[in-house]
Amino acid sequence: MKAKKRILISLLVLVVFLLSGLLALDYWFWAKNSRGRILPRTNIGNLNLSGKTYSEALNLITSRANAIQTEGLKFKYHDKEVAIAAATASFDSDLSYQVLSYDPEATTRLILGDSWKQSFGYYLLHQLNPHRTTKIKAVYTLDADQTKNLLIESFKELNIPAINAYFSLNNEGGLIEHLEIPGKEIGENEALQSLGANLDNLDNSPVVLTTHSQYPTVTLADLKNLEPQAKAFVGTDDLILRTDQSIVGSSTQSIWLIKPERLITWLGTEKTNDRIMLTISQDKIRDYLLKSVAPFVNLEPTPPRFMIQNGKVISWQNGLSGRQIDATTTAFNIARNFLNGGRDTAITIQELANEELLSNNDFKIKEIVGTGHSQFTGSPPNRIHNIKVGAAAMSGLLIKPGEEFSLVKNLGDVDATSTGYLPELVIKGNKTTPEFGGGLCQIGTTIFRAALSSGLPITYRQNHSYRVSYYEPAGMDAAVYIPKPDVRFINDTGNYILIQSRIVKNDLYFDFWGVKDGRTATTTTPVIYNIVKPEPMKTIISTDLAPGQKKCTESSHNGADVYFDYTVTYPEGVTTTPIQGRRFKSHYVPWQAICLIGATSTASSTLGVSPETGAATSSNQKAAESSTASSSTP
Repeated sequence: MKAKKRILISLLVLVVFLLSGLLALDYWFWAKNSRGRILPRTNIGNLNLSGKTYSEALNLITSRANAIQTEGLKFKYHDKEVAIAAATASFDSDLSYQVLSYDPEATTRLILGDSWKQSFGYYLLHQLNPHRTTKIKAVYTLDADQTKNLLIESFKELNIPAINAYFSLNNEGGLIEHLEIPGKEIGENEALQSLGANLDNLDNSPVVLTTHSQYPTVTLADLKNLEPQAKAFVGTDDLILRTDQSIVGSSTQSIWLIKPERLITWLGTEKTNDRIMLTISQDKIRDYLLKSVAPFVNLEPTPPRFMIQNGKVISWQNGLSGRQIDATTTAFNIARNFLNGGRDTAITIQELANEELLSNNDFKIKEIVGTGHSQFTGSPPNRIHNIKVGAAAMSGLLIKPGEEFSLVKNLGDVDATSTGYLPELVIKGNKTTPEFGGGLCQIGTTIFRAALSSGLPITYRQNHSYRVSYYEPAGMDAAVYIPKPDVRFINDTGNYILIQSRIVKNDLYFDFWGVKDGRTATTTTPVIYNIVKPEPMKTIISTDLAPGQKKCTESSHNGADVYFDYTVTYPEGVTTTPIQGRRFKSHYVPWQAICLIGATSTASSTLGVSPETGAATSSNQKAAESSTASSSTP
């Protein structure tokens, strides 16, 4: 028995020795060949990253991501294929935005994992299961709303709304019955799901679009028995809408006559227990009120406003209340009266109250609490004009204690008619289209910096897609576009804040006037890291320019990540947390310069493209190698 026991012990020791040796050998192999490398059988789609170092994986992922962003998002329906640009460029940086932005750094860090996933123990567990594969999804940002809009714009012929059977009137006032027409629409959700699956896997295969049929809810057969009722509804008299009060400061119009040919379009149908009945569509009435009546009735409230020069009030304007039509209530009243035989309805108007203060003394404004500054040297004339219009719109505004200020709300409509802004060209494919809003990010950035200087809590701020020369230092910019992104902050000083603008040559300033409460605000110097070079300049043959004419956007910019720290220290007793801090982070994508060249046969031949395709780069341009200068992400 003792001999057998000794043999068993010896065998056990031998097994332990062999296992230890194998483990040591495995550790030696891992330390020499696999430490700091990606685990075997790790993929992003069909991109095999097994055994790659961080730098090797980053280069592969960056190359694949850059290719997708350069080629654009591809969609196909039958024989038609369209590539939606990953970035929409403009001749004013404020109107440029990114539809798709990959983050190769974050993707590579995700693949490597934390310290445990990079350890020998995790490697060993991974090796014990030879059938285990690791599939990673790439990290990216996709603007789904913009993608849908561009998709619909590119395939307009696929969106045909269904039309119900309906009545209209002929010249003699007789009813005409119109046949229903079926429609169709793009399967937007399916397209975005397929696109997401492709982008997850760094795959830029065309997304095959599908369509859904749209069926009318009212057919010609439904209308056949409703003709007498429709004639009775519409009648021959006009429907009258009137205001019960004088509309001061706008059109003198206070009565609207709705003709029978308009009334007939408000008729709808309702099916109850398989019985079709005529109804009055309150939605259609409401649309009419908002489009045709509201512009003559609505009046925006005027906030209190005054100007200070050399510390003294030089002009004063009290706030005035406004008004707007209550379209929902008015539509309900019209429908109810109409069904009861009534032809005269009063328009319901809501008052938009505004605070009225009797004098500038009520505001207790006596000193500057913070100043924001930015420079717009080199801006084109339209941009300078828009900056001046935007600055004037902000100057003299008052922010109540406790109020959340919204730049978008206070800018209001941004167009040529009501506010005097000038348009700038935006590049979509190989076409240019005018859009308003250029230069407003200069307003947003400077207002943001004034709020920081004043130590106010920032509730919303978004950086630009790429670094813009007007807004250096990097990381301290704020993008503005109607209706979003916005710049918002809260006036927590306990007193009114007055906004005053100053333009000195090419420098824009916003001064916040109020009462200092002893708080101090500091911002650190922005830290820039993860620098990525952009693709070479892209050239597009354009049919919008004269033959041979060349027009280029702002120069190319490196991508980067940036952060700075914002600290506000409050005086003792003001708050339970006297020191409040926040880190503002910004991610900027590498941005290539784009030049449009007016279509000529020579240009098309040189670039190897035709004006119809609007292709991109010249044959002698090669993709830039992406390089990074990285530190650990804060």
